[in-house]
Amino acid sequence: MDTIPILRDTKSSLVNSGGDPIVTDVVVVGLGPAGIIAAAVLADGGLSVTAIQADARDHLRAPLVSPPPTLRSTAVEEAIAQATAQAGLDGVGGSKRLAAPQAYRLDAWSLRTRSATLSRYGALPSDADLTDWPIELEELARWYDVVEHATAVGPRPATVWTERMNRAAATLGWSPFPAPAAAQTDASFLLDGRGVHIVRASVTEILRGSTGEVTGVVLVDADGSQRSLNCGVVVVAASVIPTVRLLLLSGITGADVVGRWFMSHNAFVVHGDFDGQDLGRRHAGPATAVAVDAFEGDRFDHTGVGFLGGSILQAAMTGTWPPERLADAAVGLGVEATRGADALDWVRAHQASIGTVWAQPDQLPRRQNAIDLDPTHRDVTGRPVARVTFSLAPDDVRRWEFLAARMTEWLDAAGARCTWMPPLAPQPLGTHLYGGVRMGIDPRTSAVDSYGRFHDVPGLVVVGSSTFPTTGGRGPLETIEALTWRNADHLAAELR
Repeated sequence: MDTIPILRDTKSSLVNSGGDPIVTDVVVVGLGPAGIIAAAVLADGGLSVTAIQADARDHLRAPLVSPPPTLRSTAVEEAIAQATAQAGLDGVGGSKRLAAPQAYRLDAWSLRTRSATLSRYGALPSDADLTDWPIELEELARWYDVVEHATAVGPRPATVWTERMNRAAATLGWSPFPAPAAAQTDASFLLDGRGVHIVRASVTEILRGSTGEVTGVVLVDADGSQRSLNCGVVVVAASVIPTVRLLLLSGITGADVVGRWFMSHNAFVVHGDFDGQDLGRRHAGPATAVAVDAFEGDRFDHTGVGFLGGSILQAAMTGTWPPERLADAAVGLGVEATRGADALDWVRAHQASIGTVWAQPDQLPRRQNAIDLDPTHRDVTGRPVARVTFSLAPDDVRRWEFLAARMTEWLDAAGARCTWMPPLAPQPLGTHLYGGVRMGIDPRTSAVDSYGRFHDVPGLVVVGSSTFPTTGGRGPLETIEALTWRNADHLAAELR
């Protein structure tokens, strides 16, 4: 990785093209979906907004913002340096540019997991730290409407594959529906004409005054020059691991709750072979899917099953497979041993007949699943990288087994000749990460309030899935966007 020189002793103010210091009301850190919406809404509110966005170099991530972390399963283990950073993309538009633009609303149970579980079952899991969201679904629904109008959310046209799986789900009594999706994968069009000043740089520190209030940020330009930018409000809109790392590098711990309750969608799939039939799944993008929610949240009785929650299940279009997926299919179909070196070529020619069902299951928040600063590993400038402590719990395995059986049943009902699945694996560096800056009412058990405002750092706001108290069993993107729109609208009104 390239060394980036930092002019540590010659820090100066950020200036415009005319050489004058930039003056701004708000600095937005990161221009992924949350940062784009925050910057656009604040600028619409009459505020001067400067957005700082680092551009990717290696592995689609910026080396100062998202260096590869270290990873361990428990706090008693030595963390191992990783070869790559968290999955995703640094750049205007963020990881949404890489993902299927599905646009799901969270269900009510996901926002009220603690109280709903106590009400129905009379007890909570002893090893989880469940808390309700400090916002009602009815309030969030207004902002879902705003996002869906702005991004043109609706179902994609049906395909041979989705129609087949729709019929199969209906025969099982599961009430299938087409997955909602936004018309565009990149939300940066929301910035058009709004006067947001975009600076290509990496924010390395949030500056604070003598009483703890935000006073600005330190950033590193593309040429390695370190500069400062003064402001009264900083909105951190990065993805989960970079957000937590930036806060901790800035000495912001939120009474030792920053980095706690880290969660992941440990997504998994079940494949089915339809024996030479072309399912047409290569003729549409992955946002085209038929879904069922019968096994999501608390839509079924969890008495005695050993877990809470579940997942929406989706039969999605998957496109052409990469080599590693072809290799998995060769094993699943049993052709690896019989065809030897020709196995991958056989699967490549046969893959149009393979259909897939996806799950994005809940994971409960546990204090020991956390992000902190690694005491020994450093980035190219000598700053600590993030250390991720993460493991799956027994309930994660039971939830996977339950959902995998339902996914297999769905494929069987659709006429699959055989089914197979990769083993469940932890995914702490995936794209659907949550927690670390939990929102709530009590400063002892949360870092920010329902508007993303830090309890003990005036002028600091965090937006994105790092603030989520729970994961839900469906994709987070539209909830990130709706919650950010709400919070930015509120902040703009406060600052006017």
